[in-house]
Amino acid sequence: MKIKVTPFGRAYGKQAFKYEMTTDKGASCVITDLAGAVIAVRVPDKKGIVENVVLGFDDPKQYIKNPGYLGALIGPVGNRIAGASFKFEKKEYRFEPNEGGTTLLHSGDFGFHACVWDSEIQADAGKAVLTLKHVFLNRDTGFPGDLRVTVKYTFDEGNTLRIDYEAESDEPSFLSPTNHTYFNIAGLGSRRVPKVDRQTVQIFADRYTEVKDGSIPTKAAKVEGAPFDLRQPKKLADGFACEKENAQMILGAGYDHNYILSEPVDLTGLRPAARVCDRLSGRVMDVYTDMPCVQLYTANHLRRFNAQEKRGYGKRRALCLETQCAPDSIHHAGEDGFQLMKVEKDKPFRSSTVYAFSVKK
Repeated sequence: MKIKVTPFGRAYGKQAFKYEMTTDKGASCVITDLAGAVIAVRVPDKKGIVENVVLGFDDPKQYIKNPGYLGALIGPVGNRIAGASFKFEKKEYRFEPNEGGTTLLHSGDFGFHACVWDSEIQADAGKAVLTLKHVFLNRDTGFPGDLRVTVKYTFDEGNTLRIDYEAESDEPSFLSPTNHTYFNIAGLGSRRVPKVDRQTVQIFADRYTEVKDGSIPTKAAKVEGAPFDLRQPKKLADGFACEKENAQMILGAGYDHNYILSEPVDLTGLRPAARVCDRLSGRVMDVYTDMPCVQLYTANHLRRFNAQEKRGYGKRRALCLETQCAPDSIHHAGEDGFQLMKVEKDKPFRSSTVYAFSVKK
């Protein structure tokens, strides 16, 4: 494998770069140290045609002001925190709300998506590795502790993208980092990005977290009998058909819900989280993680325009599968389905997620 490095403009007072990791068979993954964002993943369909399956941009400015957080690393805590405040270790933490006037979404303005990371690269016969590092100070993020974070992206000859997270803190803290890549495995080869309606999704979860206004979780609930029952592959169009009659689908404007994964971790340390299939292209994407949950978001509010390619990224033109702890776990710690992952001086945070691409002919 090989890695190609090219300049990607300046941001946050630093020079940013793009890193294109390419297999011997021509598949590739493009990542930038700006926001740690995944820009493209190019993998073959059942005819051997290699196409990009990720919504991204060639303009670095799109990753500085990035509503929707396309491709970006998210942290220290992904998803929503109710009231934009919490109490941890007997101390109160308050933030400026950045969603709906009351909610903290994706850690606010100074999280993992808002910097240029330091980088190291390595490639050998079987894989290419991009290692990103950054120190997030409490005075900047507002979260407990000064965090020393390492994120390692690995793309291999089997068309698998692996993300390994590690974080150390100088005082007790908690984390739930994730990646916000928007996938459309039908492929982006045509000018008009297809909707994901025809794609089938399977999520290995018996329960999900119900939400109230503002998509704030309230409790764990069984998926049985609801559009959220994705234990068997289900066409997204069939789920969307229920959105006008199902209260939870109305609150999320579609699928924007957290699933509590049911399968235990195996000998690899990971558990199956989800599978996405596109019948026409034959592409399959399997997701594995050691995190307890995954958020399915079907780009219900996406409105972006790719000027270079002269096409829009609109509603339901992609989906996200964000591995995580349940949203707002800081306010529900200890309740069923809500796990708070702490990090201390002698106890670093570590987590891994895998997106594996294959073809079903």
